Amino acid sequence: MEVNYTLVAVATIAQFILGALWYSPLLFGKWWMQIMECDKLSKEELQKMQKEMMPFYALQLLLTLFTTVSFANLLPYITAFSAYHVAFWIWVGFIAPIQIACVVWANTKRKFWAKQIFVMLSYQLVGMMLMAWILSM
Repeated sequence: MEVNYTLVAVATIAQFILGALWYSPLLFGKWWMQIMECDKLSKEELQKMQKEMMPFYALQLLLTLFTTVSFANLLPYITAFSAYHVAFWIWVGFIAPIQIACVVWANTKRKFWAKQIFVMLSYQLVGMMLMAWILSM
């Protein structure tokens, strides 16, 4: 089975849009700004910081593409399980432990650990399921 690169592109863009929404004020952006201690910034400081982040958005898009291509290349080898099952177990076994370790070992204040872990892991789980759904079409 060949990889459908059109679906890879759609899944990558969908996950990127999901991330933009997830970390926006519409969903968990206010929590995220509090965790990152940016909630007290002036509008000008926030706009400056957002402009400086543009190269990181491009990097995130590229990293999301790598994840999606990797998952798409695994799909032909999945016979006993659905793409959702595999995405879930990748999330449980690889993504969750790494993300939790990143929070614990980073400079995050302990009072924010639960919020940060929730926001990061729930985004990753929803993103993985979205990717699995699109690539299963």
